[in-house]
Amino acid sequence: MCVFLFAYLNQANLSLHRAGWTNVGELKKFYLNQINPRKIVRLLILNTGIDADKLKYVYKIRDYSFKERKILVLNHFWFRLSTVFLEEEIYYICQQLISFAEMLEKERNVHQSEMEDIKVGLSKFSFGLLMHKISCKDYNEALKVEHYLQHDGMKHIRMEEFIKKLPDLSVLK
Repeated sequence: MCVFLFAYLNQANLSLHRAGWTNVGELKKFYLNQINPRKIVRLLILNTGIDADKLKYVYKIRDYSFKERKILVLNHFWFRLSTVFLEEEIYYICQQLISFAEMLEKERNVHQSEMEDIKVGLSKFSFGLLMHKISCKDYNEALKVEHYLQHDGMKHIRMEEFIKKLPDLSVLK
């Protein structure tokens, strides 16, 4: 689940970055053929058991120190402890994904600063926390995920490859 989530957030982050070079309409067209961020929120709610009604509150995530990030890596890889997130972290990423979905659903043009805020929120979770909970191999693969306005000459991995690794695919359909 963590690898899929990292790949999805990386796809969104890269796509939002590239959308700054064009217009949001093209990004919206790209996401018509991708997984809607609201489906990812539903997947997280079902897999973590958080209360969807609490998404109306504002959540922040703290920055982990270098030492804390290294402890996360050690716990996950050396001691094979399962990946654990704080409730606030799950609520936070759900809110960020909902903001992304709302941006994609807007009829009017989206301001560049709004896209940047969403991009920063997604990046803070994926690169500040989530990347320390996946293997180097999975991290490197997830960095190659397909995205909006990707370079045609670069090798990319379609999102479906990450979806195949999920235990329950019904939520994403």
